[in-house]
Amino acid sequence: MSVWDEVRALITTRDIDRLTARMAVLDDTGRKEVARELPGYLKLLRRRHAASSPWERGVGDWAEPMRVAGAGSLGGAAAVAAWVGRRDFAPFEGETPGDTEALVTVISAREPHWQADLVTRLVLRIRDRRSPGLPLALALLRRTGVTPPEHDPLVVGWVSTPPGVRRLREDPLLDVLLPRIFEAQGVGLALREERSNPPRAGSWLGALATLSGEGRISREMLLDGCVRRFLLGGDARELRFFARLHELLRPSSAEVGSRARDYLRLLPTAPGPVADLSLRHLRRLDSPDTPLDPADVAEALCGLLFRAEGGLVRAGLTWLDRILRERPERADELAPALASALGHETYAVQERAVRVAVKYAAHLSPLGTEPLRATLPGLPPDLGRRLAKVTGGEVGPEPEPEVFVPPELPAPEPPAPFPPLPGTVAEFVSMGRASTWQAAEIWLAGFVRFAAEDREALCAALSGRAHRPSGFHTREDWYWAEDWFAAMAAELVHRGTDSRPPVGEPPVSAPGEVRRDAAIGAGDADGGGPSFGDLLAGMRDSVLNWVMGLAGGVAVPDRLPGEKAVSPPHRFLLRRYAEVLAALKADTLPPVLLATPTHDTGHLDPADLVARLEAVEAAGAEPPAADLQQALLRLPRAADPEVVARAGRLTSEAGRRAARRLAEGPVDPEAAVRWKYTEGMIEHYADEREPRAASRARPVSRLTVEPAGLTFDGLLGEVSDRDRGEHGGYLDWWPALLPSHRDVVAAHYLPYLLHSWERPQVRPDHVARLAASDGPAGEPLALLLAFFLARRDQAEGVRLLLSMAARGDLPAAELGRQLTLLVEYTSASLSHATTGLEEAARRGAHREVWEVIREALPHLLPEPGGRPAPGVTDLVALGVTVAGRAGARGEIAALASAAARRSSSRFTRECRRLHDLLARP
Repeated sequence: MSVWDEVRALITTRDIDRLTARMAVLDDTGRKEVARELPGYLKLLRRRHAASSPWERGVGDWAEPMRVAGAGSLGGAAAVAAWVGRRDFAPFEGETPGDTEALVTVISAREPHWQADLVTRLVLRIRDRRSPGLPLALALLRRTGVTPPEHDPLVVGWVSTPPGVRRLREDPLLDVLLPRIFEAQGVGLALREERSNPPRAGSWLGALATLSGEGRISREMLLDGCVRRFLLGGDARELRFFARLHELLRPSSAEVGSRARDYLRLLPTAPGPVADLSLRHLRRLDSPDTPLDPADVAEALCGLLFRAEGGLVRAGLTWLDRILRERPERADELAPALASALGHETYAVQERAVRVAVKYAAHLSPLGTEPLRATLPGLPPDLGRRLAKVTGGEVGPEPEPEVFVPPELPAPEPPAPFPPLPGTVAEFVSMGRASTWQAAEIWLAGFVRFAAEDREALCAALSGRAHRPSGFHTREDWYWAEDWFAAMAAELVHRGTDSRPPVGEPPVSAPGEVRRDAAIGAGDADGGGPSFGDLLAGMRDSVLNWVMGLAGGVAVPDRLPGEKAVSPPHRFLLRRYAEVLAALKADTLPPVLLATPTHDTGHLDPADLVARLEAVEAAGAEPPAADLQQALLRLPRAADPEVVARAGRLTSEAGRRAARRLAEGPVDPEAAVRWKYTEGMIEHYADEREPRAASRARPVSRLTVEPAGLTFDGLLGEVSDRDRGEHGGYLDWWPALLPSHRDVVAAHYLPYLLHSWERPQVRPDHVARLAASDGPAGEPLALLLAFFLARRDQAEGVRLLLSMAARGDLPAAELGRQLTLLVEYTSASLSHATTGLEEAARRGAHREVWEVIREALPHLLPEPGGRPAPGVTDLVALGVTVAGRAGARGEIAALASAAARRSSSRFTRECRRLHDLLARP
């Protein structure tokens, strides 16, 4: 057997250990023989790979033996570097293939100078920390002791593996690569997520701090490296690791003093965290006993106080104040730096700078006051006047008062008529899928109409469709309109058809459906899971139903999903279909459906309802109960007296109910929203027990209505506090079910609002339909509006607010309150909401926006001595603008308390402005 035959057999059997041992002892002749055969054998393996099935197309176990064989046989270092890095040997892009130890073993059998050449080539082929050749290059560097070439990706790759103190202490590469982390591009980004308070075990920060304390690593080298890296520049993310390392080392005064000029150079331009740490150490160092160079300090302060970050500038002013307190004779020297702070865009910084200027004005010469006087035109008038008293000069003019001409709010569009029903059977059967609520209503109304007027023609037209497989027979519960419509068509064509699953087949559920009879996924009234007894009973009933079905002893099953399997609106929608199917089977279909809308909002004209009831009475028929109830829910809130009188002459029970509804108007449930959260396994209401910061609350609607004994009592009085069924089921159809009860629909929407914060099931177009509907607008609808206002993109929320403001029915006060609760209990952003409110005010809803803010402020303003939450100051500032435009008056107690604070912060100033505005006579 030749050497190649032996090596090929070991490759074929994937025997890495024996292959490694064999390649390590090959002589030059054997290496040349293997090297000559390898390329052809690789082509053969690649052809086999290409011919394999897609799920077998991983590189397989042959890649590593081929790498080892090439590393041990190819002659030149360049050839080996190219061979072991071939893409053919990488199972997936970015994945590191191979047994590094086997490669190191065969490479170590080669001459030392050859190994050094190979290592250098492998290092220079590294592109990033995911390069397949990185582990091999690092292993060979450690084994051979070769000094690695200067190559930034190598350093990034080295630091990308968590070190551990023990492993790093013994790493042969530590002394040569550690100094390079301060120059290599990409190291800072690779380590930016390391934490220093406290450093995690096994992190670079923790390991470097420990080894520095042991003396294994030079502390001076680390501090010099950090400062050198700061001076090289970069953004805050790139320098974050080095800033944390610097602070973890806690440099002493002597260590800061030896680098003081470097820290001073960092103040004007370094990223905020670096400038901040430099300033803190310099302020600690600068004292009468160890003064810094005055010229350097003055120059650094000029740059520091010119920065945009208010916190840094205020800290710089504190340092400048201390310097002047200790050495007031330096006032002229530091006046240019003070002038830089006076030009800052933030009022709080300008006010602080004015206080410092006034405090040391007596120590300024006329020459020193000149740069301060030059800032007067750009200062707010009140600050300018304070400064001019000590420096002289002209104050800038008072700003012209804003002249706001409110634009007209967009006029609401009148409701459009509902699309006409098909005029012929041919038009009816040519309809597509019922993908919209309008299409479903048209199909249902057309089916009932033609079943009464021309059943023979309808049967003939539907006969072909009734034979098409739709799968509805195999589903025990029917969740979708198409299943019910298919069943109606099948029943019409084949009267008496039993729609239970075929004998011998157990009932099955469609993917994603909930099996109610087994109680799987059903919850109790409070949204909890089923009891163990419920599960057993459900399983028993399911088995009995199936067994009786095999014996032919089950009547036509009830396909309506259980109450706990779907949302109340979804089930109410399906109940109407179920009753039409039942009436078809019982041959009691009315000549016309009552609830078909007359407007695209879902409303039903009262005169049309009365006419349909007259037709039903004339035919001696009874309308299905759910159809009658749906018709009553679709009536507008008021009716013409003549129509009411005409309805009073109806004689059937359905007619009397309709007449009573038209005469008395709708019954409006009381709608409220509470917030519920879970801690441990216990649920609490947030208004009864304050949640912890980590708890996430969810809104829970409550509808309270006097029972009327109708099916829709549950629709008006029951709201699940958790989402049910298939994402609610036809959410976009719900506004048309209750076009005169939009707060009820909003209440049913809430379980699907925070279902997923980034992708809620409730969409803006759903809420837009509610805005165009009728009925009370209270807390549930206000919460929907608040949700879309507080998103990153507030455009839809603004559009909804403007739409309701134009109609004059925006629940502004409720919106303000719900906005505060949404911000408190979820990750919603008050800043985003403020941006949306500002846009709405600009577009003409300034009065409504002021009402929102007025209601929100008492709940958002901090307690005495507390700090305002993020975004509150901007909301108060917006309140100043819109209250002025709206001519608002009337004090707010919480605002008066905030305005009385002894503070010059922007928050306090804005509170004072708003308070003074509201307190005007």
